[in-house]
Amino acid sequence: MRYALSAVRSGRLPQKFLAMLGITATLLAGPGAARADEASAWPTRPITLVAPFAPGGSTDILARVVAAGMSKVLKQSVVVENRAGAGGTIGAAVVARARPDGYTILLSNVTLGSADSLYKNLSYDFIKDFDHVAYLGAVPCVLVASKSLPVTSAPEFFSYLRAHAGQLNFGSSGIGAASHLCTQSFLSTGGFKANHVPYRGAGPMMVDIMSGRIAFALDTAPNASSHIQGGKVLGLAVAADQRIPLLPDLPTIKEAGVPFEMSIWYGLATPRNTPKEIDHKIYEAAQVALRDPEVLNAYRSLGASVTAETQQAFLARVEADKVRWTGIVKQAEIEPQ
Repeated sequence: MRYALSAVRSGRLPQKFLAMLGITATLLAGPGAARADEASAWPTRPITLVAPFAPGGSTDILARVVAAGMSKVLKQSVVVENRAGAGGTIGAAVVARARPDGYTILLSNVTLGSADSLYKNLSYDFIKDFDHVAYLGAVPCVLVASKSLPVTSAPEFFSYLRAHAGQLNFGSSGIGAASHLCTQSFLSTGGFKANHVPYRGAGPMMVDIMSGRIAFALDTAPNASSHIQGGKVLGLAVAADQRIPLLPDLPTIKEAGVPFEMSIWYGLATPRNTPKEIDHKIYEAAQVALRDPEVLNAYRSLGASVTAETQQAFLARVEADKVRWTGIVKQAEIEPQ
């Protein structure tokens, strides 16, 4: 002991003893200190961005655009991993259970907020079990119809839909999907009646619109635009507050006579209890990525809009839209699965 005290006073402690003191100090400081060190150093390895829908859809496309932009900012790879199924809830559950260290992030969208009214025994709470970190923008829904219908414009279609109340079929990419709830809300707003035909994805749905097996759908701009531009389906109107550059010839649904707007927002969410420092770094990286010219050009090609939002404003949006979309589910009398 006298040697140790003498060594401390003289500064001649052996390196091994100094190392042991450092380890002891870290242990005494507890896990909080280690977490703080991890947060300060983050990211030191690749990050997984979970896209909870199938490859090729608007969520997947947007995830890859944002991942590329954030990779440049963070100097680490942001790798998109598709975990599709059950209306996005399988992928969301994966992230909710992940370690809250910033290395597993969810590409969320507005439809996930209504999942608890669509699926029984959901394993997570969309508000409480995630930190809603960054708003990434939105894409509008677009009204498309089969070219076999005797209409050429949105007003003509509205008249035809009213005249054939309850006789036409509309498609969606699945029960509770964006295309389903968007169309249900449109029908309710316009006082229309039509029958729902769910599909396993937007691709098969569009095939049946082309063939005339179903009459119409409202789908996101990235999914609908190529079919409209290729002349395979009839583009009628966009559910945005103004015309969009991607489809400049289409009026808004409001212009065409029905006061309806609906866009699908996207965002980034982390597991609850992720250190605030890491959440803030993710938020900042997203803001820088959304100013990148390559990202902006990709957004324009998708018909997506970009507006800056604080984390607090984004959380308020998430909470408000959860109420709105849950209301659409109840109004449409969709039975929980």
